[in-house]
Amino acid sequence: MDLTRQWLAQRFRQVRPARPASAVVMVREGTDGPEVLLRHRTGNTPLGRVGLPGGSLSTSDAETCRWFGPEPARWSACLGIPDRRRARQHVVAAVRELFEETGVLLAGRSDGDIVLQPRGRTWGGTRASLEQGEAGLPSLLDSRGLGLRADLLRPLERWQSALHSHRRFDTVVFAAALPPQQTASEAAAGASERGWCSARRILEGPVALPGPEGWLGEAGTVRLDQVSTPMTQALLRRVAAHRTAAAFLLSLTEGVGRGAIPQRTVVTEPDDGSGRLWMHAEETGRH
Repeated sequence: MDLTRQWLAQRFRQVRPARPASAVVMVREGTDGPEVLLRHRTGNTPLGRVGLPGGSLSTSDAETCRWFGPEPARWSACLGIPDRRRARQHVVAAVRELFEETGVLLAGRSDGDIVLQPRGRTWGGTRASLEQGEAGLPSLLDSRGLGLRADLLRPLERWQSALHSHRRFDTVVFAAALPPQQTASEAAAGASERGWCSARRILEGPVALPGPEGWLGEAGTVRLDQVSTPMTQALLRRVAAHRTAAAFLLSLTEGVGRGAIPQRTVVTEPDDGSGRLWMHAEETGRH
């Protein structure tokens, strides 16, 4: 926080460029409303210790592959990204990161097909090669005769990290339903932990969150705002506003054709009189 105060006090501030990234709000039906798949990250990261599956774009995400769903031109207009190649990379990165971190794969042999549970030794090797950068998702899908199911993603929002952040991200957030006959599984390297959480309960108060044993101390619970980013909290509130996961997804049924998604920027400001800093999100328009 001291570094943040120093940055805010400077007259000429250096703003680092934002790294393009993708994230996915994966939902399923729960006994207490829609549930969201969250993952735990080690250490203090710009994406929070508990957040959505996601990460930076890679050069391999620009490779071509069979494609089911809206064409890159439509994604470009919806995401507010004039470069169609970059817009396509965001879509591919969302599918890749979801598979790497959760084992859920949005791919099939046609627009009416989706793979069954992608498990087993060969699939584990596929995930490991993605995580280690040995191969790209498009080439791995092609080698199995599969195409990317872009039609299963719904564009949600686009978020920019706070200007003072040392590591900044320009994150496109998508939403998707957990495919039938697939379940989230451990990462290939076993280094990441995840879990399904009720969007409503996680916002109401201290809850148990995914992570290594003992990381929440004796209480075994924590408030979400202590371990997550404003982006994650805002997106969970959007999910929790619906009684079911289906209702949340139905609110996005127009998908890529519904116009440009909102863009939000995280802003840090001093709280007058208290000496504290507080963070909030400002909508900077639709692109």
